[in-house]
Amino acid sequence: MKKLWCTLMFMFFCLGLVCVVGAKDIEIAVIPLSLGHPWWVRCEEGAKKAAQDLGIKVVFTAPEREDAARQLDFFNDQINRGVDAIVLAAVDAEAMAKPIADAIKKDIPIFGFDIGAPGTEVIWTASGWEPTQSGVNIGKGLAEEIGYKGKVAILTGGLGSPFLAKRQQAIERVLSEYPDITIVGVFANDNDYEKALSQCESILQAHPDLAGFASTVTTGVPAAVQALVNAGLAGKVAVWGVALPKQNAEAVKKGWVKGALALDPAQMTYLGVKIAYNYLVNGSLPEPGQNFDWAGIPVTIPEERFSYVPDTLLTPENVDIFDF
Repeated sequence: MKKLWCTLMFMFFCLGLVCVVGAKDIEIAVIPLSLGHPWWVRCEEGAKKAAQDLGIKVVFTAPEREDAARQLDFFNDQINRGVDAIVLAAVDAEAMAKPIADAIKKDIPIFGFDIGAPGTEVIWTASGWEPTQSGVNIGKGLAEEIGYKGKVAILTGGLGSPFLAKRQQAIERVLSEYPDITIVGVFANDNDYEKALSQCESILQAHPDLAGFASTVTTGVPAAVQALVNAGLAGKVAVWGVALPKQNAEAVKKGWVKGALALDPAQMTYLGVKIAYNYLVNGSLPEPGQNFDWAGIPVTIPEERFSYVPDTLLTPENVDIFDF
């Protein structure tokens, strides 16, 4: 009987701990690379929404400019304040490795968002533009817009990038499913806009019947659009790829590009806070297919300890939400 009583008391104690951890006094610090840039301003909006939805306190803090030493000061300040968890985008991941490890030993879990802190002991990272899934999205969207037939040119940054190679291969894999689609080539522009524009103009001269462009990098979409405008073909050739909203707002509104896939940093930050919250409340980490409410269903890769928010297709209705 005494053993049973002790067991029950232990269970009630554990339940009490869960209730305490799940209470409204949870405080999570989000530390971006810096403050002020429209990208980080949008990130803060996501952090605030997470705080509101979860009923917790979220502190969004960082130096005004990217500075590894100053960021470490901000990190240590939050540790000393006793926050329950930190979600971090590290200016210098190597310099943050020991502080992150020390914080985790003190039972303050550290998570990453955006670029995270690669090579450190961060528990999980919330990011975006997962290369394979975004490549699939680009390939499928482009194929549908061109009616599953025609010539396609693939634009990429550097041929030596494993990250871009994954996106490129995913695009090629999708397009290869349609026998009437021909890939005329893969053109590397080193993520240089002027070089990409020149390439696109040359591609259009060599293939005046081109049906579409697919780009693995953000320079490709605006370069392709400008080349099409110069050739009097704006809106007549499909353009799909990862893209920055403000850079492509006019083209999206005019219908010149229907396949600009953006990363919403607010959703990404929301995801990072939600991951940290779930870990604090019940010790869980993301699982493939798990829904994270406003952040949607991310691409979760457990072996990499990464979850990537879904791409956001830019439309005339949503493109002005973003100021970057």
